[in-house]
Amino acid sequence: MRIKLFAFLLLVTLGCFAQQQSQTIDLDYKYQGTPYYPEQYLRSDDSLKWPIVIDISIDIKDIKDIDLKNDEFFANLMVSSYSEYQKSYVTLENDTLDLSHEELFAIYIKENNLSDDLEPIYYQNSKNNEYLFYDNFKTKSVRRVGAPFDINWNLRDFPFDKQELKFKFTTTLDTTVIKLRPSKIFPSSINNTLENLKDGYNVEGISYNYSYNQDNSDLILISPGERRGIVTETLEIILTLDRQGSWLFLKLFLGGIISFLISCLIFLLPIKSRLESKINLGVGGIFGAIGNRYYVDSVLPEIQVFTKADAVSNLVIFMVFLNILVMVLQQSEKTYFPYFQSPKNALYYSIYS
Repeated sequence: MRIKLFAFLLLVTLGCFAQQQSQTIDLDYKYQGTPYYPEQYLRSDDSLKWPIVIDISIDIKDIKDIDLKNDEFFANLMVSSYSEYQKSYVTLENDTLDLSHEELFAIYIKENNLSDDLEPIYYQNSKNNEYLFYDNFKTKSVRRVGAPFDINWNLRDFPFDKQELKFKFTTTLDTTVIKLRPSKIFPSSINNTLENLKDGYNVEGISYNYSYNQDNSDLILISPGERRGIVTETLEIILTLDRQGSWLFLKLFLGGIISFLISCLIFLLPIKSRLESKINLGVGGIFGAIGNRYYVDSVLPEIQVFTKADAVSNLVIFMVFLNILVMVLQQSEKTYFPYFQSPKNALYYSIYS
């Protein structure tokens, strides 16, 4: 008797749980249509399920106008996208949805500029071109984009800096409806010969990043009494440029280094030699170091951060000043710093520093 009662209670519990689960599924409001976002009714047996996943990859053909004084660069690239659905979908209620890739996401280009792109070419998954597809994807879109893109220079490590060129793809609908992913089977690539990429830059590789934006002025209803701003997703495909900094370092600071070495010649003159000769070397060194500092500033745009180039320039000026200070102490009748007032020690320590 007890076994039968226990079995009956177990069946009742499982039945209640199944009913609760069924109610939970039925209350997935994004399938209920108006007024719930995305305001499209879908039956449980419709093959379209939210969110739609779009895989994206790019093939960068050329890059130009990479310059520190520009806030944009120009790029030519091929954009490929993959979807599990056809260009249009007809629901079981005979509603037609436009699922063209260009309607689901957009590529961010510099404002007030038109993209020099062509109409996308679509491929359908079939026996003749199944090599173009993977997983459950049914459509592939390919289009060429030639346009200026924004660049935010990060110059804190200049001239040993690495710059990120970002290609941003943003969903046109909420993240509950559209999701973007970088393609793993056909990853983004770069042309072997970027003819217009300025000398001194080297392509290090491609990485990916996600960012999200909530627009509180565009409210959506996601369940009874629950409203929020629409949230769009941005997939960033990032091309990293590595600067060949060794030669640039010599180009920028060779004058300052020579000015410093000129100031070091002070310590090669006898202590009792004419003070005027030492002063001339010191003055020449300090003017050369300051001039080199102005040259470095002329290369960089106006920025409000302290760079490694600033650190090197300031160090050269400081060391030239220190050499002049030691020279003055050597001419003094009193010995304040015996170690540094020795010409040999002063020369070695200055160059070592």
